[in-house]
Amino acid sequence: MSKIFISISLIFSINLFANEDHDHHGHSHHGHSHQGTAEDTQKKIQAYIKGCDAGNIKSCNNLAVLYDLGEVVKQDKNKAIKLYTKACNGGNKYSCSTLGELYFRGDGVKQDKSKGIDFYTKACDKEDYSSCNTLAIIYIKGDGVKQDVSRAKSLFFKACNGGNEGACKNYERVKESVN
Repeated sequence: MSKIFISISLIFSINLFANEDHDHHGHSHHGHSHQGTAEDTQKKIQAYIKGCDAGNIKSCNNLAVLYDLGEVVKQDKNKAIKLYTKACNGGNKYSCSTLGELYFRGDGVKQDKSKGIDFYTKACDKEDYSSCNTLAIIYIKGDGVKQDVSRAKSLFFKACNGGNEGACKNYERVKESVN
């Protein structure tokens, strides 16, 4: 009974430090800016298209962000997903993380928590420590996976060592509650 109470209290306390350094709810899109004149923006978009077509993974990620947000191009979630997938497969940890979020929440794609977890894992493996923190929270909650506090603890530890402050706080909480 005390284990259940610890798990429940842990779930509620962990939410406080979900991702202070990575805005997953609003997509933290790394590496692009679309400020400037309309002509500059069009040039940037064309450069991203050309770069992505030539295999520049960062350009694919940046282009995906534009289609995902729909701020400077017409929003197209399908195109964004394809570009994020290309960039993730090419090693872009931010694209992997974003795909994790999109699949986990069902944003622009059919919700598939298992696929989301796979993408978060890829991102974490590529040292996206925010994704490691998010994965740990998923394992603490048992959301789409079997609850695994031990795995969560090791993921929090990895993310904390990588500089994710929220993960450090989460790690301390898990460590205190498990001991």
